[in-house]
Amino acid sequence: MKYVLAGVLAGLAGVAGAAGHEGGWTLEGFETPESAYYEAGTDQIVVSNIATFGPDGGMDGYLSLVSPGGEMVQKDWVTGLMDPKGMAAMDGKLYVADAMGLHVVDIAGGAVDETITLEGAMFPNDVAIGSDGAVYVTDMFGGAVYKVMDGAAEVFVPAGTMALPNGIWAQDDRLVVGSMGEEWLMEQGQINGAGQLYAVDYGSAEVTTLPGAEETGAIDGIVEIGGKLIFSDNPTGEIVAYDGEGLETLATTEPGAGDIGMMGEMVLVPFLQGGKVMAMPVN
Repeated sequence: MKYVLAGVLAGLAGVAGAAGHEGGWTLEGFETPESAYYEAGTDQIVVSNIATFGPDGGMDGYLSLVSPGGEMVQKDWVTGLMDPKGMAAMDGKLYVADAMGLHVVDIAGGAVDETITLEGAMFPNDVAIGSDGAVYVTDMFGGAVYKVMDGAAEVFVPAGTMALPNGIWAQDDRLVVGSMGEEWLMEQGQINGAGQLYAVDYGSAEVTTLPGAEETGAIDGIVEIGGKLIFSDNPTGEIVAYDGEGLETLATTEPGAGDIGMMGEMVLVPFLQGGKVMAMPVN
């Protein structure tokens, strides 16, 4: 199984309208939206816009604010980023993975306080706040996870330990990390093989594969609703649930589903090339 990188990063195809999910909504007008994160402290959704991917776009990435009902509050809330992707918030700060490192955004002020360098990281991707208060960041192409505590970053899971770690979710006793596939074929610009769900122990950083989730899709974002881990399969647009033993496809959206977020029992799905975000109830 091979996935073209352009499809993984920017959606495989133009995304059609998807307002047919009862109780949900769809909002357009974004520029390569990679992640949608509900920030409970302000009761708003933050959407990370990559805009032009890579250094050719300069610092044209930005964050948008959206209301829980699906109205654009402020499209250009925080600007001057490179390729903002996954996010997580704690104590009034929003942590944003970016090609430049880990941005620390003051939520009240709507500005970047600092950018923490992730030394050696190749592709910072998603963010989770652990039960220990640390900020964890996946490095997809490096096969690593970084740990940031008190403003200082260190390698938590060494490079090459995991295959293309992308989405990350923090539980009380462990991290759950989703893989995009087995390997990155640089010359072909493709990802080869199916991804899997990993568990990472907070204390030892030991990595294991979750039973029943050894080979699944190209996992992008992960959330947890109703005791089940729910993730997006990027190329197919499938929203999949893992109950500790096996997998169940809950819905099929469209290709290019990015880093999902959660708002109550709603899943927030950004579509990179489609330039929109969908809020979808999960039963």
